[in-house]
Amino acid sequence: MALSQWKGTAKVDNNPAAHAAKLKVRELVGNAITPLRVFDGFAGSGQMYRGAWANAEHYVGCDERRFRDGRLAFVADNRRVMRCIDLAQFNVFDLDAYGSPWEQAIIVADRRPVKPGELLGFCFTDGAGAAFIGNVIPAPVAELAGMRDGVVGLLRRRDDVLNRVIAGLAVRMSCKVEQRWEAHGKTGAAVRYIGLVLRGLS
Repeated sequence: MALSQWKGTAKVDNNPAAHAAKLKVRELVGNAITPLRVFDGFAGSGQMYRGAWANAEHYVGCDERRFRDGRLAFVADNRRVMRCIDLAQFNVFDLDAYGSPWEQAIIVADRRPVKPGELLGFCFTDGAGAAFIGNVIPAPVAELAGMRDGVVGLLRRRDDVLNRVIAGLAVRMSCKVEQRWEAHGKTGAAVRYIGLVLRGLS
């Protein structure tokens, strides 16, 4: 799997394994933003923490399961947590969802103000391609992309839809897309691994 920078620049070589692609996305986002203050919305067993975020200045995870490994983490539905805590303490949001991360992204967009010139990072795992196979558009995707149900050929138009989702997220946050990287999974689920850096507009 190759990881490419969205602005047409040279591709970055990467291991074929999804794990390596995820770590590379996080490395690129982490290099663009300092100091790192990370909210890991799908913290899991800690692979991304150990591989990418262990040296962050501030890290808080969230998962519905408890892992006794010393990480600071909420054990709850991340949507409930993100609607309750102060999101301004974080400048990177790691949303490594099993399905679609865009509901959580909308919560960030609505609750995390971005100052002019401020950089904000996202790491997404987007598995919405599985829904697109059946021409089902998840509600958060439709909201960010400005689309309605009933669109056919969604899987063929996946790149266009994803571009619209990211553009919609940036507009919702009064930001512009500063940098974007993306790697594509090779399975039938058409998973995308996306690194995004937004800059706040004046």
